[in-house]
Amino acid sequence: MAEEKLNPFPAVARSVIERHLPLGQIRASSDSKRFASQPEDDLVVSNGVLTLAFDSSTGVIKSITEQHEGGISVSVTQEYGYYKSFHTPQDATTQFESGDSLKGDGMCLRNEMPWLLGTAQTWQNGGAYIFRPTPDQSFQVIPPKIFPSSVVVYESDLVTEVHAEFGDPAWIKQITRLIDGKDYVDVEYVVGPVPINDAVGKEVVSRYSTTIENDGIFFTDTNGRQFMKRKRGDPKVFGYDTPDFDPKLEPTSGNYYPVNTAMFIEDQSRSFCVLVDRSQGGSSLSDGSVELMIQRRLLHDDARGVGEPLNETDIGITPCPPYGDATRIGTGAIIKGTHRLMIGTKGANQARSQMDQAFSQPHIFVASAPRDVDIPFHQPGLSMLRASLPENVMIVTYTALDEEGNTFLIRLAHQYDIDESNIHSLPAHVNLQDLFPNQDIVSVTEKTLSANQDRSDWEKRRYKWNDYMKEEQSDDARLGLQTNVVVLKPFEILTFEISVSPFK
Repeated sequence: MAEEKLNPFPAVARSVIERHLPLGQIRASSDSKRFASQPEDDLVVSNGVLTLAFDSSTGVIKSITEQHEGGISVSVTQEYGYYKSFHTPQDATTQFESGDSLKGDGMCLRNEMPWLLGTAQTWQNGGAYIFRPTPDQSFQVIPPKIFPSSVVVYESDLVTEVHAEFGDPAWIKQITRLIDGKDYVDVEYVVGPVPINDAVGKEVVSRYSTTIENDGIFFTDTNGRQFMKRKRGDPKVFGYDTPDFDPKLEPTSGNYYPVNTAMFIEDQSRSFCVLVDRSQGGSSLSDGSVELMIQRRLLHDDARGVGEPLNETDIGITPCPPYGDATRIGTGAIIKGTHRLMIGTKGANQARSQMDQAFSQPHIFVASAPRDVDIPFHQPGLSMLRASLPENVMIVTYTALDEEGNTFLIRLAHQYDIDESNIHSLPAHVNLQDLFPNQDIVSVTEKTLSANQDRSDWEKRRYKWNDYMKEEQSDDARLGLQTNVVVLKPFEILTFEISVSPFK
């Protein structure tokens, strides 16, 4: 079959792509080449939207620049490194005092205050539940491999890839991928096995350092929804009604926060955002920097209930006592992940545009068959939508509630908060009929978020705190049930039970 440029997947869809490859020609279609230059020259690649500069001797990113008129440029220094995990020397003696975070009894906190109290500072190991670097808090940089004469670059009409390796011997490999016409950069990393021949547990981190002046402020998301403002060294990190937390107690881990889908920093004119494809811990430990923990391999238990070090291996573990000694078998695990980098003038707006795509990418299934076998595809593609949704709306739930497929639970979410975008933070209109291209809607009932009761019943029982709440529009007016068009306000999630006719 002739080569073709593929269109993006619809929001809820299946597409089948069939390719005939001559025998012996199953290989990458892109061309591989070596970029040779003088050491002082940068390797520069572009996709029509962004221009990237790389260190030509290592393949590591140096800057990202928007190509449009008035576009911004952000200098980026990329590093991989690790923190050494703290552990108590085996010959050390520990004295436990009343009120300490007692070792091994599950009492991690006292009065819901930080876990590192009293004599716990002498014995609290880093482990599965506890991120605690050694007292020097030093970041051990893993040097990139120097290519004496050239860097590997793969190019095609759709994508350009620049490859890099880190460590000696290399135990981190990276592909920086620039896709034609896209406003982001994908950094795919493969980490492992994390070396432990030095008997040191390692918390492996990817760090991006920029010239953005964020003044200790950075933003992380909460479960893919609201962005939370974080401040480095915040003494009120445990709440404004609690005693101050000493930032010097744990200056690294004390500034780490969960990152479920995105983290960004910004100043008055520029922003730098990193989207993740899985939950990670992240921080900005110095102005202009964003770092994310991508792998952990530890050699000591933190006495928080697991009863073993966080040391994953590729084969497994022998039985635990009393049936075995819980010995790890094989070499360290190898993981692969992707960071999606974006620049702009407003971090939240940039992050929202790609958060869902980066975290929940389409599933790809591959099968093969002899050339002379006719594969009975009824149709090469299928979309569950009659028309595209607004760019600021996501289908969260699309579930059949009966075997006949005539009743569905639907949740729609507005993906932008107030003031995050001049365009996408506006209310969004969705015609529910567009979700059922081959069936007619018979009835629509709005439910509460958990879908355990009708919203109209809940509204009647809801206490009205003030006159404003009493003056809210009725259900029918708000939902537009006569036309099946609903309106989602910024960050609103609406839940519906929808009955439809049989398939046409």
